[in-house]
Amino acid sequence: MKRLLAVLIIMLMLSPAQAAVYHFFNGEQLAEAGLEWEKSKTNSKDVDRLLISNYAGYVGGIFDHLSEKQHICAPDEITKGEVLDVISNYLENNRSGLENAGSVLVEKALYKKFSCTKK
Repeated sequence: MKRLLAVLIIMLMLSPAQAAVYHFFNGEQLAEAGLEWEKSKTNSKDVDRLLISNYAGYVGGIFDHLSEKQHICAPDEITKGEVLDVISNYLENNRSGLENAGSVLVEKALYKKFSCTKK
């Protein structure tokens, strides 16, 4: 019983510490996934389809959230591929921020491309 209690206490102590530093994608991983996405557009057979799927789901989730909350104003006819291109292009041209969480970089790219300010 004491051993089980000790294990539970250790798990409770470690979980918040791990959650604070864990990201689904950090900037470098996101950039790698963006490059894989770009490579897949050339019909290359040697692409990591799981990485591309994770990239698409991750970017798509953030895009949907920001669109729903009306933080970004993307055209209604935009495709998933175009959104993924926005992110991969942003990462290719903004290499200095790759130490940030992937979500921060996706948000920056989407805010920059789909600003809701009136012109």
